[in-house]
Amino acid sequence: MKLRYILSALLLCAAVSCQQPEVETYPEIQVSDSYVSLPVGGGKATVDLTTTDAWTVDAMTVPEWLTVSPMSGSAGTAKVSFEAQATKATNKAEIKINCSDKTQYVNVIQYAQKADPVIMTVKEAIALINTVDKHDGQSYNLDGEYYVKGIVTKIDEIDTGQYGNATYYISDDGKHVDGQWLEIYRGYWLNAAKFTKVEFAVGDELTICGQLMSYKGTPETVQNTAYVVAIKKSLVSVTPAEFEVPKEGGDVIAKVVYSGDGLEFTTDSDWLTVSAMNRVKDTTMVSIHAAANTAEARSGVISLSSSKGKDASTVTVTVNQAAGFAAMPLPYEETFLAGKGGWETVDTVPVEGVASIWAQDSKYGMKATATKKAVGQAELVSPNIDLSAAASAVLSFEHVSRFAGDIFQELKLFVSKDNGETWEELLIPVWSSGKDWNYVSSGDISLKKFVGNLVKVKFQYNSTADAYSTWEIKNLKVVEGEPVITTVAGLIDNTVAAESEFTGTFTDAVVTYVNGNNAFIEDATGGIQLYKKSHGLTAGMKISGTVSGKVKLYNGFAELTDVDGSKATVTPGEAPAPTVKTLAALLGSYLRWQNCQVKLEGVKFTKALTESNRNGEISQGDKTLAAYSQVNGKVLMDGEGDLVCWPTRYNANLQVGCWDSAHFTKK
Repeated sequence: MKLRYILSALLLCAAVSCQQPEVETYPEIQVSDSYVSLPVGGGKATVDLTTTDAWTVDAMTVPEWLTVSPMSGSAGTAKVSFEAQATKATNKAEIKINCSDKTQYVNVIQYAQKADPVIMTVKEAIALINTVDKHDGQSYNLDGEYYVKGIVTKIDEIDTGQYGNATYYISDDGKHVDGQWLEIYRGYWLNAAKFTKVEFAVGDELTICGQLMSYKGTPETVQNTAYVVAIKKSLVSVTPAEFEVPKEGGDVIAKVVYSGDGLEFTTDSDWLTVSAMNRVKDTTMVSIHAAANTAEARSGVISLSSSKGKDASTVTVTVNQAAGFAAMPLPYEETFLAGKGGWETVDTVPVEGVASIWAQDSKYGMKATATKKAVGQAELVSPNIDLSAAASAVLSFEHVSRFAGDIFQELKLFVSKDNGETWEELLIPVWSSGKDWNYVSSGDISLKKFVGNLVKVKFQYNSTADAYSTWEIKNLKVVEGEPVITTVAGLIDNTVAAESEFTGTFTDAVVTYVNGNNAFIEDATGGIQLYKKSHGLTAGMKISGTVSGKVKLYNGFAELTDVDGSKATVTPGEAPAPTVKTLAALLGSYLRWQNCQVKLEGVKFTKALTESNRNGEISQGDKTLAAYSQVNGKVLMDGEGDLVCWPTRYNANLQVGCWDSAHFTKK
């Protein structure tokens, strides 16, 4: 729900008998751009200058390589040009333009190596940082300087001393949302040329230049490298920009200063309202009321906007509220036979004519069905479950499903440890036959990687234009303890970051491929890669019985580092045929087929694998996927045909592993 509150400046001043707040920028002299870039081959750029009195360019600030025209003028609007000849070096200058007793600065830069610096959005900067090898989560720096434009969302600290260091955050839309902001860590609170201090506040749009880095997964700039290149002052500012309120609710007060023709308030949450406003000199005291919370912890945002002519600015106030109930303690059980037990259902993609895809039944528990072939999606989400004191925990449930087209693409399980902000998919070890209505146990699903947190469990149902299934779930349990590992999927779910030992049982787990120290093992539930010298496995081996070894997370996903099948029955045989998938089907159920032997028929190499290029790309229809040569310089693949590969990941990036040129049959 979006609620709107519009407060005109006239009505507000009439209500509280006040004056319009002063404009924070200089009304006597304004420039359309405070940053000008000239190409290395020479050229001209122009800015619009608006003044209320006569103005002059300070000739002492104009270097020999730069021509400024005109150098003076009268009140009104003028176009001021900046021109330079070709250069072999980088030139920088800060030009002062004076009007009355006020001064505006225009930074002019002419780069030797490129015509114009590329100014990225915050989203583009974060994406660039995330493409670099993260070295198992350690910090790393990107080479070179980068320009990024964004709106200040939060200021942590400002040192007003000699160096003007500041730590603050910028985002593209001015909202302070995790994963969408770039931290400017102890950057200079200065401009580009002579490092003169500039004033900025939450809501101002900045262009910064600095060195990008990742610090343990946080995108930011390297300390003491970032400086302000350009600034566009916001027409509205607010302090503070974030509040914490208790579950009982209450009022908080935000201090708002605006210089537009009025204020407009919008909120994305119906539990937040603007309850009162009072003017104290130039500041409007905005009282925000939060209703009592009876559910999980929540956050809401109130946006404050002001406009003047064609210019408009928006800042946000975030209100975080504590959960209204305690998390469910262990052991946690929910049969779903007497009700939903605090679980929430939502049709994220509704199916026409279906009131709710998930429904509770006193005999079948929670039942999901789209009732017809149509694209739909629905979620069944648990309340918070308390794993904060658990050393290890196990999830299990009874379920049955029928009529699925691709069960691994259509029926999925997720867990979140951040109140549903992000979700991690887990594999379900055991499925029903699909031929009857006999319930089966899911098998033990380890939640070890989520302990120490409050977690939510989510069942996601998907229907398509070709198939719709029925999925019934009941007798769910979360208990403290170690899981019984009986499948490859169960082993994958139980793997945490550090290398650890395991013991379990496999049934008909088969070695699909061996290449030197690498071997791939899969069963009917999932696949896993082994990396170990002299492992002794050969393609075609089938393993059933007790298996032990060591496992760890590599690039965030399970990998065997040792395996012992001496207590199992190991039968040699021929390498099995790969599972045939379309590229779309693979992407739709990627976790299930990761590290499994897959044949993709009729795919095209849009980027070929060559002796000098290991990073290729395949496509099919509107789907694309990275293809990586696992053997340097020896995998040659180009054109269209059938590809046998082993889907894997490099950190969060999906890619199929290509091991041998013979695995691609060109058509």
